[in-house]
Formats: sequence, C-alpha cells, structure tokens
Amino acid sequence: MLFNTKLNSYVCVELKLRSLKKEDKAQIEFYMQLVDEQVKEVYHNKTIGIIITKESDEFIVNFVKSNDVIPLYYELKEKINL
Repeated sequence: MLFNTKLNSYVCVELKLRSLKKEDKAQIEFYMQLVDEQVKEVYHNKTIGIIITKESDEFIVNFVKSNDVIPLYYELKEKINL
C-alpha cells in the first residue's frame, strides 16, 4: 500500500507475474474497500487500485477505478530474470 500526496489518496498495488484474471480485480477491490473503511480519513480521496501484470515482453499496469479496469502497456526493454 502506498499513499499519493498529490491525489491525497491511498494506493493498493499488486504484482502478478502472469496475465490478468477477473478474480484479481475482485481481490484488489476488496483491499480498496478495506482501506476505505478502516484506514482512510474523511478528508482523503477514494482509494486507487493498481494491478501490475506481465504478458510476454510487456508489463501491463491495470488501474482499478470504480467498475473499470484501465490497462496501460509497457514493453520490457531488457530481459529480467525472475
């Protein structure tokens, strides 16, 4: 979990070394709801969710906001051995 000072909101981040599955969205939304109910103060904005997935030679950053998942694609420039 991170906190973005410019957006004044918490950010839940998950790293998956595989492609995105629909249960991943439900899991991050559960975490976001917990943060909103248990951690966030009234003056903070709603929690943001980010799921980073890997497909072939691309990292995909999936932003979870309300009912949408917004994917952004980033190509790997160097081979990373994990």
